[in-house]
Amino acid sequence: MARCPLVPALPGMLLGVLLGLSSVAAQSWTIEALMRMLATVPERRASFHEEKTIAALTRPVQDGGTLRYVRPAFLEKHTVTPREEDLIVDGPRLTIRRPVQDDERTLDLRDQPALDALVDAVRGTLAGDIGLLRRHFDVGLEGSAQAWRLTLTPTDPAVARFMRVVRIDGGGSEVRVVDTVEANGDSTHMTIGPAS
Repeated sequence: MARCPLVPALPGMLLGVLLGLSSVAAQSWTIEALMRMLATVPERRASFHEEKTIAALTRPVQDGGTLRYVRPAFLEKHTVTPREEDLIVDGPRLTIRRPVQDDERTLDLRDQPALDALVDAVRGTLAGDIGLLRRHFDVGLEGSAQAWRLTLTPTDPAVARFMRVVRIDGGGSEVRVVDTVEANGDSTHMTIGPAS
């Protein structure tokens, strides 16, 4: 029985095709491709652990809880430890609830430029809304579809007075880490995991 002359060449051909495809995928990896991928998820639930490093304190402040996002503009951060607190963003309104103190306040984010920009950094990323991100930031992208990093540098001087940079790491359509560095050097590191 005659052997097909292509059989010995198949592994090399397949490797070449796969390398070619990964090269094409790398070339087509853009901020627009990431935003399209993120925009496909209508709702997200996750757990979080946050560590805040503040110059005036000797140890980082830590907290944890759950996150929930619903397209296009709803974001909820429910802190469980060390004390219960809810931050709920719905459109331009931010509601802060502290059940233990029976305290609830509502702010209009449009009156708080730095806070508005920080909320839009997270909300714009989750929504895959590049226009929202570019409203406040110069947006940089590094990495690949499997391991990407957005670097958001404030373009508005009013925001830059409070915030130096926001870095958001993820893979695929998942956001995994949000790092914020304030203008005074204080920083927040939030890791995001599966909903528990």
